[in-house]
Amino acid sequence: MENRVFGTRSTEECCWSFGERLRSFRGRAGLPQHELAERAGVSVRTLRDIEQGRVRRPQTRTMQLLADALGLDADAARQLSLPARSAVRPAGGRPGDRRPGDERLHIGILGPLAVRYRGVETPVQATKVRRLLALLALQHPEPASLGEITHTLWPNDPPRSYQSLVHTYVSQARRLLLPSDSVAGVPVDSFLTRTHTGYALALDRDQVDLTRFQDLSLRARQAHAAGDAASAHELAGRAYRCWRGPLLAGEPLLPHHPAATAAARQRVESLLLYADLALQLHRPGQVVQALRGAAEEEPLHEGLQASLMLALASCGEQQEALRVFAAVTHRLDQELGVQPGEELRRAHLRILHQELPWPRTGPVAERAPSGTGAPPVRPPATAPPPHPLPSQIPAASTGFVGRGAELDLLDRLLLPACERGGQVPAALITGFPGVGKTALAVRWAHRVRERFPDGQLYGDLHGYGDRRALNPGKVLASFLRALGVRDAEIPGTLDEAANLYRTLLSDRRMLIVLDNAHEESQIRPLVPGTAGCAVLVTSRNTLPGLVARDGVPRIDLDVLDRDEGLALLGQLVRGGRVEAEPLAAMALVRHCGGLPLAIRLLAARLADYPGSGIAQLCVELQEAGAFADLPVASDDLFAAAHAAFEPSYRSMPEPVRRCFRLLARTGGRLVNAYSMAELAQTTPLEATHVLRRLVGASLLRECVPGRFSLPAPLLRYARRLALQEDTEHLHAV
Repeated sequence: MENRVFGTRSTEECCWSFGERLRSFRGRAGLPQHELAERAGVSVRTLRDIEQGRVRRPQTRTMQLLADALGLDADAARQLSLPARSAVRPAGGRPGDRRPGDERLHIGILGPLAVRYRGVETPVQATKVRRLLALLALQHPEPASLGEITHTLWPNDPPRSYQSLVHTYVSQARRLLLPSDSVAGVPVDSFLTRTHTGYALALDRDQVDLTRFQDLSLRARQAHAAGDAASAHELAGRAYRCWRGPLLAGEPLLPHHPAATAAARQRVESLLLYADLALQLHRPGQVVQALRGAAEEEPLHEGLQASLMLALASCGEQQEALRVFAAVTHRLDQELGVQPGEELRRAHLRILHQELPWPRTGPVAERAPSGTGAPPVRPPATAPPPHPLPSQIPAASTGFVGRGAELDLLDRLLLPACERGGQVPAALITGFPGVGKTALAVRWAHRVRERFPDGQLYGDLHGYGDRRALNPGKVLASFLRALGVRDAEIPGTLDEAANLYRTLLSDRRMLIVLDNAHEESQIRPLVPGTAGCAVLVTSRNTLPGLVARDGVPRIDLDVLDRDEGLALLGQLVRGGRVEAEPLAAMALVRHCGGLPLAIRLLAARLADYPGSGIAQLCVELQEAGAFADLPVASDDLFAAAHAAFEPSYRSMPEPVRRCFRLLARTGGRLVNAYSMAELAQTTPLEATHVLRRLVGASLLRECVPGRFSLPAPLLRYARRLALQEDTEHLHAV
C-alpha cells in the first residue's frame, strides 16, 4: 500500500536500520531535526542518537510519536517500525557493515578515506597506502604521475629507492582493492592500472564519491539553468549528501592539493545552489544544518553566512539570523578590517524587511491525530504584509513664489548621485527666521519625489522653538520604525542604531529631509552611508562644521525682492485687491522687508477684514507707529515674527545680544566693524567677531564683504528689545 506522502518502502530500505529509515522519512518531509523533535515531544539529542544508530531500537511509544509527527498513515508507520532484515554479508564483514544496493568497489574521500566493496568497508592501515589511494581518488579519472605520487608519499626528502617503494605500495593497494572472495591463482581484473605517465583507478565515475559528486552537481546546475527547480533541488541534495565531512579528514597533506582545493570550492558552490533552491521551494529547514556546519568551517565566507541567515530567518529564527550577521560583521572587522559586502548586507535587509521565502503549508502541517499524545503541530509561518514605503514629507505651503535659482541649484547638488564618487549628496539651506527655508525644502522634495522611488523621510529636529531640540537617537528610532524595524529590534545605542539605519538605506534611493537643525551633532548620525540617497538640511545656523568637515554645500536664502513679495501677497490676498491698490501693496511689502513670514502675517490680517483696503491697513500701521522708529506698543501684527526670532536671539551670549540691540540705532543703515565697535565701545576685532556670530545665527545679513544690515522686521525686533532693555534699566534705577 502506498503512503500518500512518502510512497512504498523499497527493497533497499528493508535492510536499513530504524534510524536510517527515520532519516529518510524526515528528509522527504522536509523537516529539520529540531522541528521533528518539537512535534514529537522528544529532545533533539534523542532524535540525533536514533538517526545516527546510537539507539538501535527506540521504545514503541517513541516510534509512535515520531510516526504521528511525520504524518504517516498506519501502513507507513508499520513500515517505519519494522525491524531491518538481515543482509547477507561477505566473509569478514560485521553486522551493519553492508550498505543496500552497493555491490561494486567504492572509494570515498569526501570525508575520511573509505574503501568499500559489496557494502563492506575495508580498513586501510598503512599510511603510505592511504596517501596513495587518496591521491588516485583525488585525481580520478585522470592518472597520477610518478612525480606526484613520490611527492605525496615523501613530501620533503624521498629515499634513493623511492621507485621501488612506489611499486611496492602500488602492489599493496592492488591487493587491498581485490574482492574479499577472490581465489588465489584465478586472474581478477585490477582496479589500479599502470598508464604511460603513472597510475590510475580503473573505476567508473560513480564508484568514487568525488566524481559522483561532481557529476550530480553538474546535472543540478544544468537543471537549474533549464528552469527545472524541483529536479535541480533533488540533484543538488544528492550531491550534498555525497559528503561525509571535510575532504580527506585525517590526511594532513592532501587537503592542500590543488585538486582538493578545487573540490572544496565546488562543495561550497553546490551547497549554495542547494540552499538557494531550498529557499525557492519553501523548504529552508532542509539546509539549515548543512549551512551551519559549512559556515563554521568557513567563518569568513560571506556567501555561506548570508545563506545561513536567510535559511534561519525563513524557519522563523530571525533573532538567530541577526546574531549571525552581528558575529560575522565583528569577525570581518577584527580579522580583515573590512565591512560586510553587498551579499551579506542584502541578506540582512531581506530579513529586516521580512522579504523571505516562508515555508509553505503541506500535509505534515496538519493537526496531530487525536489520542496520540503528541503536542499540537505549530503551523508554518506566514509572510507578513509588505511594509508601506515611507512618505513623510509634509504638504507644500500655499503661496510659493520665486526661488527658481535655488530649486535649480538643489537639482544640481542632490540629483546626480552617480557622479559624486560615492559621496552622499547633501545640501544645507540657511537664512533668516521666517525667510522660507522649510517651504523651499518641502517644495523641492515634492517636485522630485519620483526620483526617489524608495520613499522620503522627514524629521523636524526642533532646533529652534518652544520644544527642546530632538536627540538624534529619537529621530533614528522614528526613521527605523518607518523602514519596517520593530521596536524590539531597534538597537539601544546611537552607534548601533546608526549602523542599522545605514544598512537599511544602503541599496535604496531615498530622500531624507532634516528640518530646523540646531547643530551638526544632530545631523551626522542621520546621514546614510552610500550615495543612493540624498540629504537636505535646513537651519538658521550656518553650521560651519558641516560645511568644512563634511563638505556639505550651503545655500544662503535671502529675502524676497519687491516683485516676488508682491506676487506672494497677490497669491495670499485674492480677489484682485493687490492689483487694485498697487502702490499701497508695494508699501506693505517694503514694510515687511521681503520677509515671507511678515508678508503672510499682513496677508492674514487683510483676509480677516475683507472689506478693508490695503491702503487703510497701511494707515492703521502708520498711526500705530509701525512705520516709525518706535515699535508697535500694542496689537502687534508682528508678534508671531518676533516669536520666531526669539530662539535665535536667546541662544546668543549676552555680549552678542547687546550688540544686536545696539543695531536698532543704525536705522537700517549699513554697518561695519568700526561703526559697530564705536556703538559697543569695544575694539574692531571684537566687533568683527560679534558681527560674524550674528550672521552665523541668521540675525544679520552681510550685504557686501565687511558691510552688514538688518531687514526691516529684524530691525523692528531689535528696537523692541532695546526699548524693553531701557525700560527695565529705568525701573531698576
